[in-house]
Amino acid sequence: MARQSKSDERRRQILDAFERVVLRDGYAAASQRKIAREAGMNQPMIHHYFSGGEALLDALLERVVERYTSALLEFLQGSDVPSLERLVSFLCSTEFHQVSERNGVFFALIAQGGHNESTSAKLTGLYQHFLQQITEYLGCAGVDNPERIAYTLMCTVIGHDWAKKLGFGEARNAEIAEVLVSWARR
Repeated sequence: MARQSKSDERRRQILDAFERVVLRDGYAAASQRKIAREAGMNQPMIHHYFSGGEALLDALLERVVERYTSALLEFLQGSDVPSLERLVSFLCSTEFHQVSERNGVFFALIAQGGHNESTSAKLTGLYQHFLQQITEYLGCAGVDNPERIAYTLMCTVIGHDWAKKLGFGEARNAEIAEVLVSWARR
């Protein structure tokens, strides 16, 4: 494994701090001053590595995309023949939920995204990216109306992840997977 450069390490530290600040204080309150304090560095260093708030947000969203894309690619590479059942099982799995947990900042940004058109557009683009990947997979699996099914699966899985935060635990994974497959097959 290649060693990270000092620049890459600093960028990672800043993004980690940005993520923690957004989760704790909200996106609107995530000033570069707070991020710098959280990262244990001075504010000009933030600007040295990221030209401004938009560049910081773009890098954070790239990180979120990478986490989800990695999980989805790992699933796709381990999947011999595309199938609705396999996809639903993956989306309702503990492993995928752990990716969502690591991407709590994505949900925090969605909850607050309406206050800024640029942020909303970026979140919509991210959502569209995953919708397209899942739609293509379902199309290869021979599912009728793959975009409609993909959209419904995504909405349900996101809602399921939120419900887990409220105490509806992993025990519901198999149940929701069964309901989704049954619904999509009708």
